[in-house]
Amino acid sequence: MANRTVTLIRICKTEKGWRRYPVAFGKNGRIRPGWVMVGDEPEYYEQGRYELRMFEGSKLVYAPAGETPAEAVAARDRMERKLKAKETAQAAGILLPEDAPGRVSLAAKAREFIRDAEQRGVRVAADVNRLVTGEFLRGLKKAYVDEITREDVFDFHAALRKRKCSDRTVANKHARVASFLRFAGVDKEILPPAPRYDETLPTMYTREQIAKILAVADPFMRLVIGLALKCGLREQEIVHLEWPDIHEHDKVLRVSSKPRYDFRVKDSEERDIPIADDLLAELKSWQRLNPKPGLLLSTNRGYPNRKLLRTLKRLAKREGLNCNRCEGCNSKLGECQEWTLHKFRRTYCTTLLRSGLDLRTVQAYMGHADLASTMRYLRPASSAEAQARINAIQW
Repeated sequence: MANRTVTLIRICKTEKGWRRYPVAFGKNGRIRPGWVMVGDEPEYYEQGRYELRMFEGSKLVYAPAGETPAEAVAARDRMERKLKAKETAQAAGILLPEDAPGRVSLAAKAREFIRDAEQRGVRVAADVNRLVTGEFLRGLKKAYVDEITREDVFDFHAALRKRKCSDRTVANKHARVASFLRFAGVDKEILPPAPRYDETLPTMYTREQIAKILAVADPFMRLVIGLALKCGLREQEIVHLEWPDIHEHDKVLRVSSKPRYDFRVKDSEERDIPIADDLLAELKSWQRLNPKPGLLLSTNRGYPNRKLLRTLKRLAKREGLNCNRCEGCNSKLGECQEWTLHKFRRTYCTTLLRSGLDLRTVQAYMGHADLASTMRYLRPASSAEAQARINAIQW
C-alpha cells in the first residue's frame, strides 16, 4: 500500500539558519502559530512558512503549504484527499491523467527550481524562489506544465494587485515566476511581458533622521548602523562579519564569504571597503568590551545574530521615530517600513556619489555586479543643497 502520510512541517529561520521542524498543536487541536516541536519541547520562531512532508514512492519530498496555519491545514487536507484518490484509482487499475507518461508536474518543477538555486549556493535566491512559486501555485487551479497559459500569469498579476502590492513588487514577482516557467519548459512566447512601473528615486535618510536614531541607540545598534551607513554593508554581510575581516593597519574592511555559516557574498564578489576613522574607533571600543573571537555581532551563544532589522524597527518604535503613515506603523506590530538597514546602505551610496567619488569606485565598494545598479543612486541633491550650490555660482 502507498504511503499516504502527510506531515505538517514549519521551516523556520533560527540562529543556525533555516531548519525544518514538525508544527506544534494546542490543546484545541489547532496549530499554534509560529510554534514547532524541537525534540519533545515546543519552541517559537517568528520567521518561517509551512510545508508538507510526504513520500513519492521511497523518496521524501516537501511541498509549499502557505504562510498561515489555515493555509497549511487546507493544503494538508487537499494533499491527503489527492493521495487517497490516487491509491483508490491504482487499486482499481485506473490510470489517472497525472499518471499519463510525458506530463510534467508544476509542483515537482518548483521543487527542482528551488533546489537548483540551493545547489548553486544562492540561498537568498532559493528562499525567494520558494516564496514566489508557492504564491503562484497556490492561486493556480492547474497541476501540469502543459496546462499553463498566458492568462494564468495575468491572473497572478491581478491577485497581487488585489493584495495591494506595488507595481514594482508585481514586476519583481513576475520576473521570478517567468524564470520558473522557463525553467519548467514553458514556451517563452506564451509568457506576457513584465508589467511596467514608474522607476522611483532611491530613498535615503536625512542627517536629522540619522542623528535622531544614533542618539537613542545603544553601542551595539550604533555599530550596526555605522557598518550599514559608513561601509554600505548589506544586512547579511553585517551579520557574518568577523574580526579578521577588520584590517586595522590599512583601515579596511573585507567582505568575504563564510562557508561554515552557509553564507556567500552576493555575486561571489569579495571586496575591500575603507573604514572611516570614527567607525574604526567604535570598532576598537566594541572589541575591548567584547573580546570574544569570531563574529563581531553574534548572539550570546556565538551564533549569527539574525534579528538586526527587527531590533532597529523596535528601537525606532520605542523612541517615537516611526513615520506613522505606512502600513507597518498601522499594523499590529507597529513597526515602521521606513526604518530598514538597506536604507542606510542606499544613503551610503548616494552620499559617496554626491561627495565626488567616481562611479567605478563606488560600484566596487557597493559590490554591484554592473554599473547601472550604481548609477540608480545618482540621486539629485535636496532643494536646500541645490539652492546653496546655485547661490555659490559666479554667474
